[in-house]
Amino acid sequence: MTSIDVVAGLGALMCGFVTVVCLAETWDGFRLAVLGKPAKAQVVGVNEQEDSDGDPRYFLVVAFTPPGGTRTEAESLTGSPHPPAYLGSERQVGIVYDPARPTRVQIDGYPKNSILMFLLAAVCSGLLTAGCVGELLS
Repeated sequence: MTSIDVVAGLGALMCGFVTVVCLAETWDGFRLAVLGKPAKAQVVGVNEQEDSDGDPRYFLVVAFTPPGGTRTEAESLTGSPHPPAYLGSERQVGIVYDPARPTRVQIDGYPKNSILMFLLAAVCSGLLTAGCVGELLS
């Protein structure tokens, strides 16, 4: 076994891991898009976090009551690089929530990352497949 084989094996493991993570994220986004229920929610706060570059990301926290349920607070799945302009207590936003897990919401106007995750999974799985086929043919 040469050092190239070790590097190729580690690369294949990394591509496989990234593919699985991205497909899981894509599935969650797809499930929310297909099975999600629309609702109106009240903005109750904003959580500010830093991304990997140290830039701020703003995640809205909303409260809503699903039909037949109890009041639920949820944080947006994706953050925005700009602070939201609507922080008043009377401000309502449209959301789509997962009936099986009401704390999982997508807030209207916030970015969705499902397409990016799907493309990343497709690229990684393509590289993984090409590497495996290349190894089998050599």
